[in-house]
This record gives sequence, C-alpha cells and structure tokens, in this order.
Amino acid sequence: MNEDSNNEPEKSPNTDDPGRQFKSLSDALKAGTVEGAAKAREKAPELKSGVADAIHDVAYGLAYGSVFAGAFMNEFIPEVIREGLSKGANAGKTAGTKACEKVQETFSPEDKQVGENDTKNPSFS
Repeated sequence: MNEDSNNEPEKSPNTDDPGRQFKSLSDALKAGTVEGAAKAREKAPELKSGVADAIHDVAYGLAYGSVFAGAFMNEFIPEVIREGLSKGANAGKTAGTKACEKVQETFSPEDKQVGENDTKNPSFS
C-alpha cells in the first residue's frame, strides 16, 4: 500500500449526516432537541402565514355566503313568507328567553326555600 493513503484525516462528525453516531443516548436526545427546535423556529412563520390565510379565506367565504343568501332571499321571497319568517324568529327568541329564565330560576340556590318535600328521599321511605 501507499503511505499517502494512510495519512487521510479522520472524518469529524457531521451534523447534517443522518447516520452519525453519538457517545450516549443523552447526547442524541440533546442534539435532536436542538435541531428540532431550530427547524421549528425556521418553519413557524410559514405555518402561521398559512393558517392565517386559511382562516381569512374561511371567514370571507362565510361572510360572502351569508350576505348573498340574505340578499337573495330578500329579493326573491314573497312578502308573506318574509313576514312569517320574521314572526317565527321573534316567537322563537321569546320562547328561548323564557326557557333560559326558567332554567336559571330552577338552579338559583339563593331563592329556593328548603321545605319538607326537599328533605325527604323517597328511596329510603
């Protein structure tokens, strides 16, 4: 053999080499943590931008669709049907408000008096 071939410098561990070896599991985990955090910081702005664009597009679509549907209904639905929808919506809102008030009264402990019927448990009679 040639003497020059034995004088090659030893390869230092390359951080870009996926097959590199570590002295311990701890070293490997630390290196993975550092590299993962760096890549996450590098990609975070792109991800934020993509998510923001997607949310913008969804919000735009919802707003456009709801306004278009409302305008369409307002122009092409007869007045009788619009009045019925309006009265039904108001009646539903009133009924919902009353139901909400009734539930709040039921679960309101400061207004409730403890009576004889409240203290008896029929299962132990």
